[in-house]
Amino acid sequence: MSSYLIINTYDTSHNGIAIHLYDLKAIRMEPQEDGGHLIFEFNNAIILMEELESGRWVERSYRNEPVLQYYEDMVDVDANFKIWVEVWNDFVVN
Repeated sequence: MSSYLIINTYDTSHNGIAIHLYDLKAIRMEPQEDGGHLIFEFNNAIILMEELESGRWVERSYRNEPVLQYYEDMVDVDANFKIWVEVWNDFVVN
Protein backbone atom coordinates (compact mmCIF):
# COMPACT_ATOMS: atom_id res chain seq x y z
CA MET A 1 0.00 0.00 0.00
CA SER A 2 1.38 3.40 -0.95
CA SER A 3 1.42 6.33 1.41
CA TYR A 4 1.58 10.04 0.83
CA LEU A 5 1.27 13.03 3.07
CA ILE A 6 -1.20 15.81 2.40
CA ILE A 7 0.36 18.84 4.04
CA ASN A 8 -2.64 21.04 3.32
CA THR A 9 -5.31 21.16 0.65
CA TYR A 10 -2.81 21.83 -2.16
CA ASP A 11 0.62 20.64 -0.97
CA THR A 12 1.42 16.94 -1.10
CA SER A 13 4.57 14.97 -0.38
CA HIS A 14 5.49 11.41 -1.38
CA ASN A 15 8.81 9.61 -1.64
CA GLY A 16 10.90 12.76 -1.17
CA ILE A 17 8.95 14.91 -3.62
CA ALA A 18 6.73 17.74 -2.40
CA ILE A 19 4.59 19.63 -4.89
CA HIS A 20 1.78 22.16 -4.97
CA LEU A 21 -1.05 20.27 -6.70
CA TYR A 22 -3.05 23.40 -7.50
CA ASP A 23 -0.40 24.48 -10.05
CA LEU A 24 0.27 21.03 -11.50
CA LYS A 25 -0.34 20.81 -15.26
CA ALA A 26 1.02 17.36 -16.16
CA ILE A 27 2.89 14.32 -14.88
CA ARG A 28 4.91 12.27 -17.32
CA MET A 29 7.60 9.61 -17.50
CA GLU A 30 10.80 9.91 -19.50
CA PRO A 31 12.48 6.50 -19.89
CA GLN A 32 16.26 6.29 -20.21
CA GLU A 33 18.64 3.36 -20.68
CA ASP A 34 18.41 1.89 -17.19
CA GLY A 35 15.86 4.00 -15.31
CA GLY A 36 14.13 7.21 -16.05
CA HIS A 37 12.68 10.49 -14.87
CA LEU A 38 9.32 11.29 -13.39
CA ILE A 39 8.54 14.83 -14.55
CA PHE A 40 6.05 17.24 -13.01
CA GLU A 41 5.07 20.20 -15.20
CA PHE A 42 3.34 23.25 -13.77
CA ASN A 43 1.11 26.04 -15.03
CA ASN A 44 2.76 29.41 -15.47
CA ALA A 45 2.79 31.67 -12.45
CA ILE A 46 0.56 34.71 -13.02
CA ILE A 47 1.64 37.72 -11.01
CA LEU A 48 -0.14 41.05 -10.81
CA MET A 49 2.39 43.88 -11.10
CA GLU A 50 2.18 47.65 -11.24
CA GLU A 51 3.80 49.29 -14.27
CA LEU A 52 6.06 52.07 -13.05
CA GLU A 53 5.48 54.36 -16.04
CA SER A 54 1.68 54.21 -16.18
CA GLY A 55 0.73 53.06 -12.68
CA ARG A 56 -1.55 50.43 -14.28
CA TRP A 57 -1.79 46.94 -12.83
CA VAL A 58 -1.05 44.21 -15.36
CA GLU A 59 -0.78 40.44 -15.22
CA ARG A 60 2.62 38.96 -16.02
CA SER A 61 3.13 35.30 -16.82
CA TYR A 62 6.28 33.50 -15.67
CA ARG A 63 7.22 29.96 -16.56
CA ASN A 64 7.45 27.48 -13.68
CA GLU A 65 10.34 25.07 -14.17
CA PRO A 66 9.43 21.37 -14.20
CA VAL A 67 10.46 19.14 -11.30
CA LEU A 68 12.41 16.03 -12.33
CA GLN A 69 13.01 12.99 -10.15
CA TYR A 70 15.41 10.32 -11.40
CA TYR A 71 14.88 6.63 -10.62
CA GLU A 72 17.43 3.92 -11.41
CA ASP A 73 14.75 1.42 -12.37
CA MET A 74 11.78 1.89 -14.72
CA VAL A 75 9.68 -0.23 -12.37
CA ASP A 76 10.13 2.51 -9.75
CA VAL A 77 9.35 5.24 -12.28
CA ASP A 78 6.14 3.47 -13.27
CA ALA A 79 5.09 2.75 -9.67
CA ASN A 80 5.65 6.36 -8.55
CA PHE A 81 3.95 7.68 -11.68
CA LYS A 82 0.83 5.66 -10.84
CA ILE A 83 0.85 6.88 -7.23
CA TRP A 84 1.19 10.54 -8.23
CA VAL A 85 -1.54 10.23 -10.86
CA GLU A 86 -3.81 8.77 -8.16
CA VAL A 87 -2.93 11.61 -5.77
CA TRP A 88 -3.59 14.19 -8.48
CA ASN A 89 -6.88 12.57 -9.49
CA ASP A 90 -8.02 12.56 -5.84
CA PHE A 91 -7.16 16.26 -5.63
CA VAL A 92 -9.01 17.15 -8.84
CA VAL A 93 -12.12 15.17 -7.89
CA ASN A 94 -12.30 16.59 -4.38
